[in-house]
Amino acid sequence: MCTTADSGEIIILSDDDDKDCENDLSCLIVEVEDVKKTAPTALDEDLVVTFSRRAEVLPHARYDCPIHPFTATDCETGVPVAGNQLFCDQCFCYICDKLASSCVMWCHSEMCHCNSHKKSPFWHNLRNTALLGGLKPFNLMLSEIDSHLRCAGVQITLTLWKSQAEPPVM
Repeated sequence: MCTTADSGEIIILSDDDDKDCENDLSCLIVEVEDVKKTAPTALDEDLVVTFSRRAEVLPHARYDCPIHPFTATDCETGVPVAGNQLFCDQCFCYICDKLASSCVMWCHSEMCHCNSHKKSPFWHNLRNTALLGGLKPFNLMLSEIDSHLRCAGVQITLTLWKSQAEPPVM
């Protein structure tokens, strides 16, 4: 609250409702000479934007695409849902963790990755299985896996696959 007294002083009070202003540290008395009247300058005016440009679209999961709307489904895998197959240059496949343009299962009739998103337990489990591979039995989180560990997981998967494909040695 701001009031002007007859003695030529400006008294600025805090929001507190204190009755005794003279002994209160939240009360400030300012002499009139200290308050300078100046004409408004460009700095006092509202901000004026004289130049702007389109925002750069950063890499993102398909379900977060700012260009193409996404329709979330719990576990629709057969066909793309309501335009989910559309993607921009920066869209990533949630399951494969690579660009949507290079995902071979993006619009595949049996397992459409274009419908995947992080809020569905079905798609989340599928992502973990795809990215963890042979490391899934170790109950690791994706954040705990680096490139060396991921390479080891691929080697485990290949070794298991080869042992099942070859006949046992007698």
